[in-house]
Amino acid sequence: MKQILLSIIFLLFIVQLSAQVTLSLSPDLVMTDVDATEFETVAHSFITNRGTASVTVRWKRKVEDISMGWQSAICDINACYSVETDSTPSEFLLTLSAGDSSMLDVHIRPGGLDGTAKIKVTVVDVNNPENTVTGEYLFNQVSAAVDVKTEGIRIFPNPAIDYFELSNYDRVDQVVVYNLVGQEIRRYNVFPGAKFDLNALQRDIYLVRVMDRRQKVIKTFRLTKR
Repeated sequence: MKQILLSIIFLLFIVQLSAQVTLSLSPDLVMTDVDATEFETVAHSFITNRGTASVTVRWKRKVEDISMGWQSAICDINACYSVETDSTPSEFLLTLSAGDSSMLDVHIRPGGLDGTAKIKVTVVDVNNPENTVTGEYLFNQVSAAVDVKTEGIRIFPNPAIDYFELSNYDRVDQVVVYNLVGQEIRRYNVFPGAKFDLNALQRDIYLVRVMDRRQKVIKTFRLTKR
């Protein structure tokens, strides 16, 4: 009887391990403004394997809302896909070692038209469907969970040489600068009138995330350092 109980406990432990969610998407809510005069606008996020073993994943795109004339496309570390591609092609499944990350970006092509879009991207471990995470990408939209005041936040100048600033400091606690593979480069505390020094950074393109006091991402910007 004791051996049967031990076997049941062991099986329950194995089931619990297999059900663990080791995938994370950061941020899992991305709000981006679209300039209709630009060819495309990119909303950046990163998928990370926080487990101790490699995983092979597939992403699935769901276009919940998009204005007529707009198109969306997905890019990950393997490729940028066509606007018709709603799921990772089998030959391009993404394998992440323990601790590894990949960009998971949504591109919007507005075609010169004003509009809005709401795209959801779900990432699934192909060997464990319980290991899944979903991100929401909003273009010219505001999430119901986010204060409308955050829509006034901009960074300037951009491109920047020595520093950049925020146009609105409401609800902002920290500003974090990442490179394009998701590594944190600099972190700044925020106060009214702050200038965020860039002199130690090389000329390149960076991602700037504006964080609130709960360390939630309010907005993400693409910054060019000259």
